[in-house]
Amino acid sequence: MEDKITLYPSNWLYNAGVVGLLRILEEEDLKKVEFDSGNVRIPKNWFIRKDEFPIPYVGKLLIDKIVSEKDLNDWLPKKDKKNEKTNEEKYKDFVNQYFSNFHKEGYKYVRAGGILFGSNTPFQNLVQRKEWLEFKLFELIENFVNQDNNGQLVCSFCKRKNIPFEFLKKENSLEKRLIIFANTHTSKLGASIGEFPNSFWNNKSSIFICPFCVYLLIHHDRFAFIKTPEGEIFINAPDFKLIWDLNNFTEKLLAKSREYEIRKILGSSLLQWAIKRRTLLGAWTMMNIEVIVKKGDIIDYFDLPPDITKILLDYEIASLIEEINEEKIFDLILAGKFSELEKANYFVLIAILKLKKNEKNLNNDPITKYFTNYNNLNYLKRVSQILPKLYVKILEKIGR
Repeated sequence: MEDKITLYPSNWLYNAGVVGLLRILEEEDLKKVEFDSGNVRIPKNWFIRKDEFPIPYVGKLLIDKIVSEKDLNDWLPKKDKKNEKTNEEKYKDFVNQYFSNFHKEGYKYVRAGGILFGSNTPFQNLVQRKEWLEFKLFELIENFVNQDNNGQLVCSFCKRKNIPFEFLKKENSLEKRLIIFANTHTSKLGASIGEFPNSFWNNKSSIFICPFCVYLLIHHDRFAFIKTPEGEIFINAPDFKLIWDLNNFTEKLLAKSREYEIRKILGSSLLQWAIKRRTLLGAWTMMNIEVIVKKGDIIDYFDLPPDITKILLDYEIASLIEEINEEKIFDLILAGKFSELEKANYFVLIAILKLKKNEKNLNNDPITKYFTNYNNLNYLKRVSQILPKLYVKILEKIGR
């Protein structure tokens, strides 16, 4: 039997769920993940429970990420309104029964159910407390990992025919609640049954989703999106390796400064990908790179014009831009003002002549519109050689 499960790119919500899952993995775990032809392959045994522990490895990682030591310590002594017992007392028997050698892990598991599916959470009531304490979600996930195209209904996310028709007949069950995509899966995108059409799926009132994909979706909200001044963002593409790299480049960029606008974040990530990966992308892939932006209850989309994307993903062009190392020049390229590069080079040459005469370039000279390092003679000499090459390469790339 195949020891890994292959995940194929799908809609951005599913892709964000997969990336969110990858983000909770340990560094050693990532070495076992295979990116191949746009897909990603993950060990199946991460989703299968061991005899001594009632939840699978990925479940433990998720719980460790969402339940901090402080949160657990604050929660344990609390009492609810109807019960005089503390949470620690209330769940003591459960923990002793299922986590006899891992008491702390047991309490964290209980607490995680409330954080994930309690009131005012993105997945409110998707899994009921009783179902969580019976490990039903992980039981279903384990079953689905081991079956492929063994059902009657097709999952609209992973495209596998792996959902048994009998799940639809189980009224008020976890199975039926999981497989019909609705507002319990994500309040911003799901449809309330019988109330309004689903805004994410071209006005279809519901679509089917398998329990395994539901589990992936749980990771999208907390772990895939990156905070910026303009909202939380996720860079999506039809290739998991590309998605993984672009979002990692984005995090590194924002670690230097949180003030970058989305246009520059995407542009800089594409530039870094071209330089570090040196891989040609097909036209279809380039056309479908987009940024998903979440701001409160609003979800928006942003992409760069095709010509800009094509330019930034060219290794030679990206290397020249990197060598110039000037944000003002990069901004011109992002704005599509390519002819300004000729003008910039003209002012570079004038600035070089002034510096050779031991005259300083003043802060109101035209060169300052294009460069911040305008009194460094060696730098400007180097730039004067690069700009013409860059301009020609850009025009060749876009066919002008």
